[in-house]
Amino acid sequence: MDYREYRPVPSLVPFVDRLWTLVGPAVPDEADVQPVLPDGRPELVIHFGDPFHRVSATGTSVRQAQVLLAGQLTEQLLLKPSGAVAVLGVRFSPFGAAAFLPVPQHHLAGLTIGIDDVSRPIARRIARITEHTDDVHAAVPMVQEALVEHVRPDTADARVQQAAQVISRRGGAVSIDAVAAAVGLGRRHLERRFLATVGIAPKRLARITRFQRALQALEGFDGRAAGARTAAACGYADQAHFIREFRELAGCSPSQHLVRRAELTGFFVTGDRVLSPARRQKRDSVIP
Repeated sequence: MDYREYRPVPSLVPFVDRLWTLVGPAVPDEADVQPVLPDGRPELVIHFGDPFHRVSATGTSVRQAQVLLAGQLTEQLLLKPSGAVAVLGVRFSPFGAAAFLPVPQHHLAGLTIGIDDVSRPIARRIARITEHTDDVHAAVPMVQEALVEHVRPDTADARVQQAAQVISRRGGAVSIDAVAAAVGLGRRHLERRFLATVGIAPKRLARITRFQRALQALEGFDGRAAGARTAAACGYADQAHFIREFRELAGCSPSQHLVRRAELTGFFVTGDRVLSPARRQKRDSVIP
């Protein structure tokens, strides 16, 4: 798999974390289902190859749309490649999708939905790009241009942005009352604004942010004490608390995650993707 990341142009920086491409050969039918874990950020996903299938907990699968919006994940998402992999993704900031999509974000949480069901103008603009080229790397500046045309910075909720930044700086280990006080809002008011703009409550974003921090820490610790050391480093009450949180968000225990560590999981997860040192070096070398 060839994975690359791209910085957004300046006018998109407040709302887009990064763009990424993933290209690979056709995947055999017996390929494993790959878990994608919550990271607190919606994504616009454009398939230039064969769309992935979303697999349910019961094993049934549904072919995804060619161009889709993945809302906030609150639990693991199971995907299975269905052929040639050629994907371009736009990873929004926690509150970024709301600047492009005229939909309350909590309506999209947990969904992977065709972009034409969310924004027909963006769907038409992306369709012109996919008709023009099938090269994901050549499409990156075109997609950025399309997003610049559709961004609505005046709709941004400054208090929500500030709150999300506080949560990020604290690695998720912060009380929501403290976050609300820091941005001058009551807790209930902040929660309502978060649901509309981020798609999940601030407490859920904090839990996911800490979980992502724990994923990175877990990758760095070796041996049987990895779970305990991760729990302590990331501010969990104890190892049992860490394991409960991990099971809810990842669908397995920390030790099972390390065993099942999948290729797509490494590509699609976290604030700074959970990658092996070699893969991280490759990633950093291709950002313009």
